[in-house]
Amino acid sequence: MDEREEPIEKKVAWSTVLAGLLIFVAAYIVIIGLLLYFSGALTSRIDQSRIVQKTSEIVPYPVALVGGSFITNKKVLANLASVQRFYENQDFSKIGLRIDFSTVDGKKRLEIKGKEVFNKLIDDAVIQAEAEKDGLTLTPEMINQEVDRTLKEYGTGDMLKNNLAKLYGWNLDDFKENIVKPDLYREKIVGYIQENDPSFSAAKEKIAAAEKSLKDGMSFSDAVKKYSDGKNAASGGSLGWFSAPQMLPEVAVAVFKLNAGQQSEIIRSGLGYHIVRVEDKKTENNVNVVKVSQIFVKTKSFSDWLAETEKKYRVTVFSREFQWDAQSQALEFRSADLRDYEKKMQDNPPNDPSVIF
Repeated sequence: MDEREEPIEKKVAWSTVLAGLLIFVAAYIVIIGLLLYFSGALTSRIDQSRIVQKTSEIVPYPVALVGGSFITNKKVLANLASVQRFYENQDFSKIGLRIDFSTVDGKKRLEIKGKEVFNKLIDDAVIQAEAEKDGLTLTPEMINQEVDRTLKEYGTGDMLKNNLAKLYGWNLDDFKENIVKPDLYREKIVGYIQENDPSFSAAKEKIAAAEKSLKDGMSFSDAVKKYSDGKNAASGGSLGWFSAPQMLPEVAVAVFKLNAGQQSEIIRSGLGYHIVRVEDKKTENNVNVVKVSQIFVKTKSFSDWLAETEKKYRVTVFSREFQWDAQSQALEFRSADLRDYEKKMQDNPPNDPSVIF
């Protein structure tokens, strides 16, 4: 045999081995994926074998297609693990609450948390797609600036990093990806809607007309009856007594700066536009409270906008655990048992913070 043919034979042998290895790896990934799918465990760690669990943590199997974006089981599982870690690292016993995901009911509650995590990832994908469609993109610099702002709020970067690691098992990159980025896209799209949605323009005109009427001498109660969308419009908009935590944050900030008899400028909140009048103020049990009336002009809520927008997107779920309900624009369990259990938790929540919060 010609000696020059030997390297060629070796090359063929090595390529055969490599091809065989690639086929084996591909087959392994496919088989594990099928096991995960048919066992209904693509988005759950419950009752998985260790090898299946480890593979599902490494290989990003698609569990949903939202428009043109895939959501992977790896993303769902990582977020669910962080949620579980958060609850299990809290000492809820101090407020008379308990949590245990190891019991039969606890495993079901963890699956409900998994559904919530999965739903949020679908919502985030729609929000990001809409933001980018409207030219509202995020740059790494913008994300880093928001992280820097958060670090300053905590006083020291080490404090935030330690809390992230302890409560969620996250580093700063995880924090950027799971919290900062989705929140910034949400803020951008909310601002865009408020500036461009026709319903907001009409609401701004209405609240501006109410403010002008007040400046022209109309009584507050008459302005309420003419302009307010609130349930208490017929009674002059009186809402009663409130402490700051009982009010919308935007409203509380403005109202507690006022004296009795004064009224606010136009306040914008997630619910709409407000002009609030402080009728009286007092301190009760060492808590400052105010008696208020308001003119309220309702706007489309963000949840309403999101539900309408998601109807424009084709959401395909590749998990035997869940199906997409086009009517409610949300995931629902395929299992009737889990659907019934979830409804029972909603109707009669137990003394468990994972259900209450």
